Amino acid sequence: MPRRAFVSVEVVNGVDFYRILQIQPDAPAPLIHSSYRTLVRRALSDSPGGDEIARLDAAYAVLSDPQRRAAYDIQRAGQSRADAGPAATCLFCGAPHGIERMFARDDECARCASPLYPAERHRLEYSGQRILGRIHLRHPISIWTQFHRDTPIAGEMRNVSLNGIGLTSSVLFELNQIVRVDCTELRAIGRIAHAEPATKGPHPFSAGLEFVTLLLRDGGGPFSSIKK
Repeated sequence: MPRRAFVSVEVVNGVDFYRILQIQPDAPAPLIHSSYRTLVRRALSDSPGGDEIARLDAAYAVLSDPQRRAAYDIQRAGQSRADAGPAATCLFCGAPHGIERMFARDDECARCASPLYPAERHRLEYSGQRILGRIHLRHPISIWTQFHRDTPIAGEMRNVSLNGIGLTSSVLFELNQIVRVDCTELRAIGRIAHAEPATKGPHPFSAGLEFVTLLLRDGGGPFSSIKK
């Protein structure tokens, strides 16, 4: 099986189980098991009985157990927020929001209406598999690259998860560019994870966007089943 590209995650108490198993934070259970077995075989051939196997066993014991993994993810997310401190300004337009408590789901920037609630917490609290089956794709999405832009960039949603969306658009975005997206189901600030010419769809370019902040609309489309 080809190894998935590694995405860095925060470290909790000096231990990063995802990095140890060389997987992403949203890796499914079969990939966790496969990566663990591969790394154990490699460790046994390199240094039988070494500390590396103990590290792999500890990481696998947590990430292979759904309840222990969920608790670990919540701890990791909380540690990340504690280390970084609350963001003092909107990540899109840069306006101060004045919120000193933890963000609520419907908190938004008073200047540009961008959501402030971290997208990571949606992934931790809800089952993406239940939601994915209800999503209707290939509908328009509006994209802004800067706050003062009067007319949004035209786009179309192609796929979606609680981690991000795939879309086509009328412009080619830059890698790691921060944009705001808006459609009937959600509003979000996101990071462009990849961008390239589109092979199909109504627009010439395609992109993958990773959510940074996320607001799921009440009564809107496929996300209407989410309970607050």
